[in-house]
Amino acid sequence: MSTVELILTGMQLFISAATIITLLYTLRKFLRKPQETIEKRVTDLEKDVKDIKDALHKGNDKFREHDEANDVLIHCVLALIEFEIQYCLTENKAPSDDLKKAKEILHNYLAKK
Repeated sequence: MSTVELILTGMQLFISAATIITLLYTLRKFLRKPQETIEKRVTDLEKDVKDIKDALHKGNDKFREHDEANDVLIHCVLALIEFEIQYCLTENKAPSDDLKKAKEILHNYLAKK
């Protein structure tokens, strides 16, 4: 064999090996594509779930704040009713039935809480 034939044979072997390696790499990438897609989707969904949980916790905090504000307002209204009844008694006036009923309703509501 001459050197040219030897070089050509060597180049053919090199090109064949490079082609096989490229085909194997491409096949590997092709076969991993579904897994990569699923991993990306799972990552995105985990991020969405985390965002939803954070929003839910913030919403729960808002509801807690509203509950506290409602409690304060209820106690203030009760204090105003008590004051009005006491004022009526000191002025020798009879408290209205609606005022007494409002006090009773509010006491019953607070008792159930």
